[in-house]
Formats: sequence, structure tokens, C-alpha cells
Amino acid sequence: MNLLQLSEHFFNLKKLFTTLEAQISQKTTLQELGTVWNCTPRNVKWIIRRLCTAGWIAWSPGRGRGNRSMLTILTSEADVVLALAQEATIKGRFHDGIRLLENHHVDDVIRGRFVQWLEGQYGYRVDKNEHYQLDTLRLPFYRSMTNLDPAFTLRRTEWHMARQLFDTLLIKDDENNEILPHLAYYWEIDNTESTWTFYIRKGILFHDNTELHAKDVVYTIERLTSTKFGRTEWTELPIDKIRAIGPYCVEISLRRPYHLLPQLLASPRASILHLSSAKRSPREFARLPIGSGPFRVVENDDSQIVLEAFPAYFSGRAQLDRVELWILPETRYRSLPLKELAGDTLPYIHPFQLHPRNNQPPDIERIETGCTYMTFQLNKPGPLESDDFRHWLSRVANPHRMNAGLNNHTYSPAYSFFPNWSIISEQMLKHEYPNYGPSYLKSEPDFLEGPPFHPQQTLSILTYHILGDSLERNARWFSEQCAIYGIKINVEVRDYEEFIRPEIIDAADLVLANAVVDDNSVISFLRLMFDDRHVVRRHLSPEVYEHLNIRLRKIENEPEANKRILMTQETEQWLRDKRAVFFLYHLNQSTYYDKRLIGMQTNAYGWADFYRLALRPSFD
Repeated sequence: MNLLQLSEHFFNLKKLFTTLEAQISQKTTLQELGTVWNCTPRNVKWIIRRLCTAGWIAWSPGRGRGNRSMLTILTSEADVVLALAQEATIKGRFHDGIRLLENHHVDDVIRGRFVQWLEGQYGYRVDKNEHYQLDTLRLPFYRSMTNLDPAFTLRRTEWHMARQLFDTLLIKDDENNEILPHLAYYWEIDNTESTWTFYIRKGILFHDNTELHAKDVVYTIERLTSTKFGRTEWTELPIDKIRAIGPYCVEISLRRPYHLLPQLLASPRASILHLSSAKRSPREFARLPIGSGPFRVVENDDSQIVLEAFPAYFSGRAQLDRVELWILPETRYRSLPLKELAGDTLPYIHPFQLHPRNNQPPDIERIETGCTYMTFQLNKPGPLESDDFRHWLSRVANPHRMNAGLNNHTYSPAYSFFPNWSIISEQMLKHEYPNYGPSYLKSEPDFLEGPPFHPQQTLSILTYHILGDSLERNARWFSEQCAIYGIKINVEVRDYEEFIRPEIIDAADLVLANAVVDDNSVISFLRLMFDDRHVVRRHLSPEVYEHLNIRLRKIENEPEANKRILMTQETEQWLRDKRAVFFLYHLNQSTYYDKRLIGMQTNAYGWADFYRLALRPSFD
């Protein structure tokens, strides 16, 4: 009899005991227990012995005919459920363990004990014998990922997952800032600079072991450039037609030259999908997509995401065999301790590890590629039409005061979506305003005078739930500061899936959000400006929006890469000067990792690239 079967007999004792709590006793007989367990007296005795051996009950048989025996509960129902959940997890059935806790309605104390126990299960698990070794990396995460479709990805972790599950025709070399071949081994452009031809490698396999062909590339790009799913940076591509020339060649014809095409094709949104994806339901594909990347999804539900190495990956099999992300909503609200495991640091590779380990410096530290920012609704009449009022609100939202409870090494003030551009902008502002600069240049701002006027209506600020709920805390802090001066601002916090709905964004007066970008600054900026689900564009007035469009077209039409970057910087500064966007801060990403790891690097999204990871062998 296994533990689960034995526990069912224990839980059935509720028919004798109202509750199953330690140290309560009940007189009973073998006949009564036979009714409870629906078995013979002989089997009753056997079950009693097993329950006593497990330490769950004590049994004192009655002496003499007609005397009743005494059954004492030695543990609680919650403790048995906890043991079952732990056993299921150890056997790889993590979701069964979570389901047990939910079905038995255990309290927060037991859930806390389970989470604390789980912390000891994270890190590396190595199963091996003389001829075999399976390396598994287990990491906690605070939310499920119901949408791994790269066409609809907006959050940094989903972008990271896209890089693990899919491939693109081209790839960006961040060190040299060059676009290199990937799925396509070569490409060329005609004399009109309007027709591009891409030659695809032979023998590349999708995760279902079918070969990647030109028709899959055609399907992917036609899907991206369709306005069926709303406006994005891809719907701006002036595409005339796209066709497959045989199984390994794709020709893209444009209505005019578009020099950003290679950079678009290297972005994770351009991940190549299997043509058969069109036949699957959107929900099914989003959960369990088929790509050609180094890892494939084998499980994705509300309790666990499991990736396995794809043996036939065209660039070489990953050294890591399996990655398990265990979904624990509790980790959204509290930091997980970084424990020591046999002298090695337990790896917890999440980008916003804000707490130190024993006051030791992190193994890797970098500033996030992206920032926290605020927008003002300029697309409808109201007090936010006033430049002076927006300027006053910006001075209230001082990032130093907003993050006063955090260590100064945790964040830095932002003047751009991109941290390297923030450094440039800060130097320019200090030079431009040597004596009196913007309030956010100073950690202790001058006395803030009252607003230029007091709106009659209550305003609203919209944000969404993230790890640690830092956005919600900052939005409420901002609302409280404004209330001191008589400005009423309601805080509205949504789940991210609701937050990105256009009608929700349009209804808000202010929005506090994180911008997710990567090392391709121009493409990232265009995505932020064009995508219907991003905030900035939806809050611009018609006049500002029209002028922004003119600037974006000039960026797209510029053939020289350095000039495109300069024009993008100038456009971003123009939006800031218009007070259409107020940049707040960049978070610092700190990572601690197990020194047995080989190839440990964090990518633009703050995660370790699973494909590059390997475990240094032990010699025991």
C-alpha cells in the first residue's frame, strides 16, 4: 500500500472524528472501522498496523469481550496532506502536490511550510549511472505563462522563453552590433533595395521532427504583417508580396526600400513557426508551441513549466537536459532566501533579485534593459492637457523619494527607455541646467510648491501586478503624495492580461508601467511606439501622434545604422520634452549562481540563457 492509498484510509476516519487533529481520541471497534473502510476485520487490522507504523495513529485494543478499543490521532490532516504533496513533488508530480493542498483547503501556515520545503528542492538535480547523466535545473517563478506565442509576447520572461523555444532567420551579434545568418545561411538584396532573398539551411527540424521549409517562413511573416491581431511594428512593413521559391528559398518584395528588415527578422517576434500552427487552437498553441529552438515545451500549466533539450537542434544539442519552472504565487510577495547547498550557492536566476546573500556582492550585476515610466492621457480633454500641471506631477514622482526604502544600488534614475542612453541624457541635462535642473536629478528635491491648479475631478492611475508588486506600491505612494496637495488620484491595479487591453489603457488618466526592451534599441523603440498594447501611443494627442509618425517614418527610411540610432534618441528626447512620457528609474538586476555552472551569462531580459548553461561534472 503506497502513501496515497494509506492517506485515504486516514482521511476516512473523519466519519468517526469530526476533525483530524493530533491528540484526539475516540473509542471504536473493528466492526465500526470495517464500515468506515469498507473491508473485512482482517484487513482492518492490517490498515491499523500500517497507520501506526506511519505514526499517524495510536491503537489500544480493548481487553475482554465487548470492551471498545481506543484510537488516537497522532498527527493532523494538514500534516498528512503536506507529506503527500512533498512526496508527489519529489516524484516529479509537482502539480499533483499543489492540487492536494488546494483540494484539502489547507491554511496559509501549511502552504508556507510547503513553500519553505520547496526552497530546498530548487537548483540542480543530477540523475546518473555509469553510462547516463540527466541534468535538471529547477527554478521558482511567481506566475504562469499562458501565452508563449512570440507574435503576442510583451513581457520580458516570455521574450526570454521565445529565445529558448524558437529561432529566427537572422540573429543579432550584440558584441559587434551586427546582424548574422542563423536559420538563413545567406541573403541578398536587389539593385532597387526592395527585393530581399533569403536562403534557408537544409535539415533544420521543428520539435515534431518535421523539416523547416520556406513555406513556414512565408506563413510566419504573413501572420506578423496581418492587421488581424492589431497594429505592431510588423504591420508597418511596406510588404508587397512574399513567396517561397522551392523548399529552401524565400523572396520578400517591398513597395519601397526598408533597411530595417534584417533587424526585424532578428527580433524574437520574428520567430519562425510551423505552418501546422495555423490548424491548432490559439490557446493550445500559446501554451504548447512548436518551434525549432534548443528546448521544447513538454508541460505548461498553472503549476509548472517544463522544458526539455531538443536533441536534433541544428546548432548543437543543449548540455542542460531539462528546465523546470515551478509556479509559486507566494514568491510574488516575498523574496526567497538564497541558501547554501553543499557549499555552493543555490541558483535562483530571476532578473530582479533585490536582496543580498549574507551581505556578499552578486555574481552578476547589470542594469535592466528597460525602465519604469509614466504616461499622461493627452488624447482627451482634461487637466492633463496643461504642460504646467504635467510638469508638477513629474516633480511629485521623484524616483529617489518614490524608492526611498530601497538601497541606492537597487535602482538608478531613468531619462530614457535604455540605460546607456540615460547616462548620456543625464550628462546633457546636467550641462544644460548646471544650477537648476529637473527635480529627479536630485535625491533631495527643493521644496515642492502647490500645483498650478486643482482639478475638480478625481484622476486615475493604472498599473499592473508584477513581482514584489513594486508598481502598485509606487502608484499608491504617488497618489498619497498628490493627496497632500489636494489632488485626488485613484489607483487601479490589474492583472497584466487585462492591463494591455486598449480600452483599459484609454480610460486611464495616468499609467505606471515597465518598458521591456532588448539590445536592439531601434526595433525596441518602434515596438513601443507602434504596438496597440503599449501605452505610449494610445495616450498621445492627435497632434503629437502625427508628429511622432513623421519622425518614425524618417527612422525607418534612414539607410545608415548610426544615424537611425541618433534619430531614435532624438525622438525619445522629444517625447520627454513634450512631457508625453516621464521616465522614472531603471532597476539593477543581481544574480547569484552555483559555481558549478558553466556558461553563466544573463541576457537582455535578465535571465540566464539555458542553451549556454552546463553543469561542471563532479568527481565523486
